[in-house]
Amino acid sequence: MNSTAQRLILLVDPDLRTHRAFDALFERKDIDLRCVETGREAIEILRQVPACVIVTELELTGMDGLSLMRVVKRDYPETACIVLTGAPSARSASRALRLGVEDYIIKGADSADYVRKAVFRAMRKRGHELEVRRLLVELNDLNEAFMGEMSQLQRANLELEEQLRPPDEHRGSFRMLVIDDEAPTVALLATLLKSQGFAVDGAHSGTEARALFAVNKYDLVLTDKNLGDASGVDLIAEIHAVNADTRVLLMTGFATVESAVDAIHLGAVGYLRKPFNDLSVVIHRVDEALWAADSLEYEPEILKQVRFE
Repeated sequence: MNSTAQRLILLVDPDLRTHRAFDALFERKDIDLRCVETGREAIEILRQVPACVIVTELELTGMDGLSLMRVVKRDYPETACIVLTGAPSARSASRALRLGVEDYIIKGADSADYVRKAVFRAMRKRGHELEVRRLLVELNDLNEAFMGEMSQLQRANLELEEQLRPPDEHRGSFRMLVIDDEAPTVALLATLLKSQGFAVDGAHSGTEARALFAVNKYDLVLTDKNLGDASGVDLIAEIHAVNADTRVLLMTGFATVESAVDAIHLGAVGYLRKPFNDLSVVIHRVDEALWAADSLEYEPEILKQVRFE
């Protein structure tokens, strides 16, 4: 309801003396009083500006006051209704109250001051109801916004939970060997893989690696391509000579088609490029090597990891 409607009082009465009485009662700058004689005229005004309060006589030409009240209650529920009649009856009073009118005033019996107070009381009540309704709408909007934010937070929490989910228990059954002549690289990969539940050993040379895979069975070996005392490519053949089921990932800072083909022919299942800027890629490659290496579609993926020169 707009500001004009909040101060509009609509009087419906065929008696012009009642019009003049209302003009005197509500002669205020903050009140918009409009007086009409028929229900049809009142409805025309309501179509343009829903009134705050409508005061109507019961005996009207054409549409009677109770019929007008029904239309107002149905089509303009924000408008308060008051009956002001010179022909009161128990039946009309009962019907008016069932329609939800704010007051039933009898001409000649109730004073002008009572009429004025009844109208202002209805205006205040209607204003309060509208304010409560506005606050409820605002509260509903805030609640929807809050629920939307909670939903986003829940999705973010689920994503975070997924990222922080403990490693799969079955990973603990895999044993790995990391071979690199750079101690920090071995330490980094060992820490990363152990955090995922894998059992990990480390070697810093070809000689140290041979001693380990000669006595231990490894599911996966990650070896640098260029070691101080050996070639990682050559180690692939030696590893498979000891255990043909061991899978090998070759680590290098510079991959070529030739080295990739050699590694494939010797049985490597993939490449890991150094440096490891994204450790999730390392985990992805390890999982790929352990569970996807038997796939016929996996071997070509090795070539996709190669930087062609």
